[in-house]
Amino acid sequence: MKKFFLFLFVLVFCTSTIGGSCLAASYTPNFDLAAEAVYLINLDSDMVICEQNADKPVEPSSLAQLMTVVLALEKVENPESAMASMRGYIQDEMYRQNVSLGGIRLAGLYKDEEISIQKLMYAVMIRDANEAAMMIADYVGDGSVPYFVEMMNERAQELGMSGTKFTSPHGLPDPESHTTARDMALLARHALSLPGFEALMTATTYDGGPTNINEHLNWNTTNRLMVSSSPYYNSAVSGIKTGYHHTLGSYAVTLARRNGYSYLAVLMASRGADTQSDNDAFSAFDETNRLYNWAFSTFRVKTLLEKGKSFGEVPLRLAWGKDFLRIMSADNFTALIPDAIEASSIQYELVLPEYVQAPVEKGQLIGEVRLVLAGEKVGVVGVVSAEQAEASRALLLLDRVIGLTRTYWFKFIVIFLAVLMILYIALMIVRNRNRRRYGRRRR
Repeated sequence: MKKFFLFLFVLVFCTSTIGGSCLAASYTPNFDLAAEAVYLINLDSDMVICEQNADKPVEPSSLAQLMTVVLALEKVENPESAMASMRGYIQDEMYRQNVSLGGIRLAGLYKDEEISIQKLMYAVMIRDANEAAMMIADYVGDGSVPYFVEMMNERAQELGMSGTKFTSPHGLPDPESHTTARDMALLARHALSLPGFEALMTATTYDGGPTNINEHLNWNTTNRLMVSSSPYYNSAVSGIKTGYHHTLGSYAVTLARRNGYSYLAVLMASRGADTQSDNDAFSAFDETNRLYNWAFSTFRVKTLLEKGKSFGEVPLRLAWGKDFLRIMSADNFTALIPDAIEASSIQYELVLPEYVQAPVEKGQLIGEVRLVLAGEKVGVVGVVSAEQAEASRALLLLDRVIGLTRTYWFKFIVIFLAVLMILYIALMIVRNRNRRRYGRRRR
């Protein structure tokens, strides 16, 4: 059975590795994925573990709000004291959207309500609150939501999100809006680097306190992966952003850490009935759990090559009494691979020069070794000299002389001298003939 799984993993590796770049393998899980787009990456190695339609344009739903929060963190200097107001046009827009679409998520804010940007970011991250996203856009966009949307798209391009176009700060259904699972992973990784974001994404509940209108605000997370009483609870998951609309399906961008391994998963537009209920609103949670359980149980970081491994010898020139130079690997190489695959399955392909010329220092780069698994390159490590080799002065001088004879100018001078010699001999022959003729005439 173990040999069968080994063969299966090797076969999958052969058929699904992308290009020839290092650590870019994509594997197929042992279950079907109902989400329209999926992207799973190991953050420790930057290795893409699984992807399905990762570059397919899909409506972002509430995942668009992740960019709204990113811009708030980047643009608002003091979000705790920066106060935004619920303008009338925002309330009107939310009413219109709820009438036309239905089922939109709100934070319970009212016209003319004043609240800090910090609290609005919690409302967006915890509740997917659409009016809170609009209020952030109004504040950061200097009163213009369209201008804020332009900022969203400009920032997306700066981050390399080439498959993304936002049309709103909230992400409610709009066929003109689209992104990709790969782009969302880029955005999430950028967000994780911003100060204050981790507190936002890991909160499961938030006490917003009183405002000028509400006596008390309190929000509970929509991310059921982080709720201990939920059937979808996963202790390894922290954040990042969820989304759902009955016309689009369920969405989840999550971070999971367990036993020293870190993964980022993006699932978009999941509509398949999950194992816990028949509600599509929770489908992304069910699929996320299955994806993480598969990744954590299947892959391990293994040392595929140790530093100092001997790779024999390479021909050596210009060293007296020494014709070969010992070589070895320059570094360790570790990679995330299926646990069923042994490190001994790796093959080494050496790329070396025909010979090495002394002098050579110990540790000097000589070539490289390519690590190959099931016919696919998984990494490259330098090959260095395992010893020092001094050059012989006599052999070095002789080599320079020989090298000099191969130069263009040396050949030119030799040919030039040969031509002069031929001309001189020809001249001497002509002169001798003329002398003999002159001598006969005088006699």
